[in-house]
Amino acid sequence: MINIKDVTKSAAAEKLDELFWTVLWQPLGLPRNVRHSFRLEGEEFELMAEENGQVVGGLAAVWKGDTELELRHLAVAALARKRGVGRRLVTELCRIAADKKCQRIHTLARNTSAGFFRKLGFRTASGAAPEHPIFMKHGITFEPMEKIVKQNNTVKS
Repeated sequence: MINIKDVTKSAAAEKLDELFWTVLWQPLGLPRNVRHSFRLEGEEFELMAEENGQVVGGLAAVWKGDTELELRHLAVAALARKRGVGRRLVTELCRIAADKKCQRIHTLARNTSAGFFRKLGFRTASGAAPEHPIFMKHGITFEPMEKIVKQNNTVKS
């Protein structure tokens, strides 16, 4: 059974960092500590999916004031893909956002994950997508996406 939980302990945070690096950045040849070089403005929080004591998925998000949330990173271990782990993580993120009266969740989706986000009700957002040469070298582009959060504790597509 897969459990979704807040990351509150440093040991869990280290496991999540390892997952992010293994899934998102190691295949691109980026250094292990690359996540900590990204500029963050706002309060960060993380969710982790565990199965049989193993981290199989996780996400990192940043509060942008009281009404906006940015989904920064989402990763699912190869052995857990196509089993609803990513969907469950994003669904929990949406629940937290609604509970805190957040109005909008936004992310920069890779071209490889934009379809996943669309299935969960995200839409293309205005604004220019950043161009990162390291990612472009691997055929990865970005699309700004958003999901509007209704104030009655439900999330609208």
